Amino acid sequence: MRNERQVQLRWEPRTVVIDDPHGLVETVVYPGIAVARRERGHVVDERWLPVGEAEPAIADDEALIDVLRAAWRWSVSAA
Repeated sequence: MRNERQVQLRWEPRTVVIDDPHGLVETVVYPGIAVARRERGHVVDERWLPVGEAEPAIADDEALIDVLRAAWRWSVSAA
């Protein structure tokens, strides 16, 4: 049986528009990594993890490692 589960990583900045009470609008872009779990070509789960502005912090690295480990274990469980 062929494993039809895949893990996909994408560099994916997220944009947030913030309206304040005085009518000012600010757009903020957060860099991050999207980790998608796909089964038979369909996304069944997706997590987005922010990364630090200048350099990823140790906490960013640890969060990504945890999500990647869980996703890869999920993909192998179908083999």
